[in-house]
Amino acid sequence: MRIGWGGWPVIADAEAMYSFAHDLSGGSSTAWGQVLACREIGEALSMLEEAGVTLVSLIDASDWRSAGLRALNELLARVRDDTAVEIGNLEVRRWELGEGGAG
Repeated sequence: MRIGWGGWPVIADAEAMYSFAHDLSGGSSTAWGQVLACREIGEALSMLEEAGVTLVSLIDASDWRSAGLRALNELLARVRDDTAVEIGNLEVRRWELGEGGAG
């Protein structure tokens, strides 16, 4: 046994010790891309769901009896419906990337 700096013993194979931490640099770029895509889809879903809630309140607030506001109300309803379609599409993409795509 050798004695190192400060009188402590030097372990000959210290560099060969095993690390119990996960190697975050490994893995396939495809798997990493799927993880990033799932995260981005989740963020997009959150934003669309928030927009949908806002659109519902705008539709309720603009439900008046004038032609201009009625047109605005109908436009907001279409945007709300389109938002719901996009949420559905993103849910499908997330399912394809997640558990559904694994099989």
